Amino acid sequence: MLSDETIKNALQDLKLERIRMRDEEVNKQLDYYSSNTNKYTSEYFDGATSKEAPMSNYNFTARFIDKMSRIYQAGVKRNGGAKYSDMILNKDVAMKHQEKMSNLNGTMALLPSLGKDIVFKYQQIYKFVPFFGKDALNPIAVAYPIMLPVSDPSNTAELGWGYYDDTVYKQFDNDGGVIHESTINHGLGILPVIFTHKDHQLDEFFVEGATDIITANEQVNVTMTELAVGSRYQLWGQPWMTGVDSDKSYSRMGVNNIIALDDPDSKFGIESPGGDLETSVDLVKFMVELVAQNNHLWITWSEQGGEVPSGISLMIRDLERHEDYVDDIELWRLYEDQIYEVEKALAKARGVTLDEKLGLDFIPPEYPLSTNDQIIWDDHRLRLDLITNAELTLEYNEDLGTIAKANKAWEKRKKINDKNRDKLQLPKVSDPAPKVDNRIDQ
Repeated sequence: MLSDETIKNALQDLKLERIRMRDEEVNKQLDYYSSNTNKYTSEYFDGATSKEAPMSNYNFTARFIDKMSRIYQAGVKRNGGAKYSDMILNKDVAMKHQEKMSNLNGTMALLPSLGKDIVFKYQQIYKFVPFFGKDALNPIAVAYPIMLPVSDPSNTAELGWGYYDDTVYKQFDNDGGVIHESTINHGLGILPVIFTHKDHQLDEFFVEGATDIITANEQVNVTMTELAVGSRYQLWGQPWMTGVDSDKSYSRMGVNNIIALDDPDSKFGIESPGGDLETSVDLVKFMVELVAQNNHLWITWSEQGGEVPSGISLMIRDLERHEDYVDDIELWRLYEDQIYEVEKALAKARGVTLDEKLGLDFIPPEYPLSTNDQIIWDDHRLRLDLITNAELTLEYNEDLGTIAKANKAWEKRKKINDKNRDKLQLPKVSDPAPKVDNRIDQ
């Protein structure tokens, strides 16, 4: 029978191997998102291929991930108190990136902090090691590699690790030794790191990332590289000769060169390639379309043409994605509440009090309307007091920034327009429209 120590060491080695494999997977996903894919494509070819044609580097991973990330596309309205809006100037940008990276990597960590200017900052953590208590889905502590300025040639610091739990922050060196001067008792009472996932967790903490998109992208790059190499040497056929002296050198063939065959029995010909270029291109399209459909996306190729789809047709085509959007909103509402709890603790430590609960309003993505439909929609909202003139002005000119500035701009325009209407003897906007008698005289 195996000893307890042997079983313990085996399980520990297995867990460490899984963490290492996940780190490699995250590195690959980040490389594909940033178009750094040559090293993965080159694994399928020998070294001579790189001298024959460039490795294909087509990146649809980033486009797919960006299209899938819709929660923060139109923005979020947050209400956490009078001072809160001035403290989250960077939050919209950070949360957009957090959603994209969660869809790419499956699971991400977010570390909020409060700067000296009383503005929250948000650090994305891509690779980390979670530690658990009794709940296997919710960590009680986390360790993560501290990012180093790798672009600075003068920096020679070794990789270190940061550690957070609900009471302290520590730094470790690469050998696991604690750097004592870095130990801080943060006193927040909660783990100040939030974990976001692409989907709901199943039977483990980590959620699978966009591996299907990465695999399809890799296959496309390999196929397109093969097409590039094949087209260089086989697009116009492979020349061949028989019955000639193998030791004799011949000029490179071309439209301005003539090859003289001395032996009357010698032959020259060009063998057509067996591959079908169009079939290979169709295969690439099929792979891209299949992975797009699996992620509730649709693709229109440039040669398809056709009419520009209307807003309602886009909504019908986007129905499955809309269902995903509704489900994901509830998930990200939970994450927003968890982030707000950390923000409250950070603000309280600096003497700033925020509201007990965070008010959230996720703005749904809008579909394009025709000019006539937009006019009818705007008039409908104004008549039912669903929106004010100032809010509508801000909608069309977000650079105004605030409702107060938008209201001031609207009043100024209204004053000018009313003055012009008086000169032209036209009814004002606020006046009721004149009645029109549509009866036809008999």
